[in-house]
Amino acid sequence: MKKLATLLICLLLLPSTALAKGAAPIAIYVNGRELIAEETTPVIRHDRTFLPLRAVTEELGYTVAWDGDKKEVTLTKGDASVVMTIGKKSYRRGKKDAAMDVAPYLEKDRTFIPARYLGEATGLPVKWMPKERVVTVGSYPQKDAPANERIYVKEVDMSFVLPKDVAISYKLEGKSLDFYEKSNDDAGSDGFLFSLSRVENPRTEWENWPVILAYKDGVYYGADFRGDPAMIQDKTLKAKFEKAHDRIDDILMTVRVGK
Repeated sequence: MKKLATLLICLLLLPSTALAKGAAPIAIYVNGRELIAEETTPVIRHDRTFLPLRAVTEELGYTVAWDGDKKEVTLTKGDASVVMTIGKKSYRRGKKDAAMDVAPYLEKDRTFIPARYLGEATGLPVKWMPKERVVTVGSYPQKDAPANERIYVKEVDMSFVLPKDVAISYKLEGKSLDFYEKSNDDAGSDGFLFSLSRVENPRTEWENWPVILAYKDGVYYGADFRGDPAMIQDKTLKAKFEKAHDRIDDILMTVRVGK
C-alpha cells in the first residue's frame, strides 16, 4: 500500500505534459495573417483537415447566410456564390453543381468544411503543412513594382521596395532584416517597424503577429512585428514614426522571394 501511495503521489506531481502529450493545435493563416480565436481553430477528423467555414470566409470578404431549416449555408461575394448543406457531399458554386468526397458537418453551431473544398469553392489556394500543423488559405496581397526600384538582400533572399515619402532604414540582425523609421533610429528612439526573415516553422520561430508572405521549398518567408509599437515622447519623432508605420502594408505587398 505504501508503494502504491508513493507511486500515485509521484504521478500527481508530474507535469501534465508528461502524462498526456497531445498534438499542438492547428494554426490557420488567411491571406498571410493568422486567425487567433477559439472559433477559428481547424479540426482533424477522419484524417482530414476541416476549417471553420464562417470565420475563414468572412475574413476573405464573403457574406455568410445560414438557413437552419434546410441546414444550408450560402456564401456570397460580389457575383460569386456558393451553397453547401450539412451532411451532403454535393454543393453548388454559382450555377454549377460540384461534389466533395466528405460532407460538411455542424459542431457547436459552427459549420466545418474540408480544407481542400474550401479552396475549390472560393478559387483560392489552400495548403496543409502537417509537420508544422499549419493551414494557409489564399496569400498576402501583392503589388507590382519596377525592377530597378527593388532592393535585394541576399541574407534573407528577399527583395522589396521602400516608399519615397518616408525615411526607412534597415539592417541585418542575425538571420532577420530589421526595418526602422530612420529619424527615430538615428535619435536612439528605437523606431522599430518590422523584420523580414525566413523560417521552417512560423509557429515557433516567429513571435508577434507574423505575416506569411511566401512559401517555397519548405521555407516560410514573412514579417514579424516584435510586440507593440514603441512609445515615443517627442512629437516630431512620433509623427514620423506613425507615418512610416502606416506604410508597412505597402512595403510588405512588394516583398518577393529572390530578386
